[in-house]
Amino acid sequence: MLTAVWTVVIFCAIIFIHELGHFIAAKSVGVTVHEFSIGMGPKLFSFGKKETAYSVRLLPVGGYVRLEGEDNDSAEEGALCNKKPWQKFVVLAAGGFMNFVLGFAIFVFLAANTQITSNIIGNVIDGYSMKEAGFASGDKIVAMEANGNTDKISSYNDIMLFNIKNPDTDANITVVRDGVKITKLVKPKADENGRKIFGFTPKILPNTPINVIKAAYDNSVYMVKTAALSLWWLVTGKVPVSSVSGPVGIVTEINSAVSQKGAVGILRTLALAGLISINLGVMNLLPLPALDGGRIVFVIAEKILGHRVSPDKEGLVHFIGFALLMAFMLFITFSDIRKLFG
Repeated sequence: MLTAVWTVVIFCAIIFIHELGHFIAAKSVGVTVHEFSIGMGPKLFSFGKKETAYSVRLLPVGGYVRLEGEDNDSAEEGALCNKKPWQKFVVLAAGGFMNFVLGFAIFVFLAANTQITSNIIGNVIDGYSMKEAGFASGDKIVAMEANGNTDKISSYNDIMLFNIKNPDTDANITVVRDGVKITKLVKPKADENGRKIFGFTPKILPNTPINVIKAAYDNSVYMVKTAALSLWWLVTGKVPVSSVSGPVGIVTEINSAVSQKGAVGILRTLALAGLISINLGVMNLLPLPALDGGRIVFVIAEKILGHRVSPDKEGLVHFIGFALLMAFMLFITFSDIRKLFG
């Protein structure tokens, strides 16, 4: 029951903030909003006496803002199709932008209530490569290089991302000590759990307002980068499509988080909500048909060409894209169920 409650709360909050972004942007540029709906399917109740109806529907799996002239031509002054390209762009991008805002806000709360790690070495562990290479507490890691690729390091998240991209790999680590840069080759060694590590712990920073804001920003950027990296690996075949999680997989992760007792469970669940919100923002702005990013592509084309692409052609592209998206979601859901019972 707790998992169901948290799932509904998380999905509704993320959907609400997404649609609220579209709603606010549409109103700000004079687009007529006919309905603001949370949920899909049969209407439970609605209110609103002027041009906009505010609705709550039975299924908490989506939501929408119904705009005048969004999918077809309209002669109305408040139709989206009659607005300038920049105004259309603002309306279409606002949903994904608000998902980034929600994710950032969640990470601000988390950073204020948890430890803030840094790219400064707190301690080096005896018997591991960092100690053997001569690194010491207080050294600030500024770069890591492996396989000819160098990553600039400005946060502990950058170190984690480097390790994701270069698992179990020797690395040239550059630190700053007393204003001087020092670079050493470090080889990971297995710990008692079999994980390959370099052998250091990060310095924990105080939860000052500046550190909290920076940590929330770093976490948000890290989520965007890992989402982009995952998509790239998916497209290039480095990871199989079966590794992608859909709604069933998300619910499973929520169940795992809420099963933790006390504050730990709440913080883990909030962290998952932040991850989902930012990932939704990234996915929604991809230049794919039926998504806001795909619609933005047509707005950019309108700006370049000086006229709108035929609404019928655009509609066909989005229809095909939506059908393919639904087929992909069914495949992912089936894969999630098979993994769940496998």
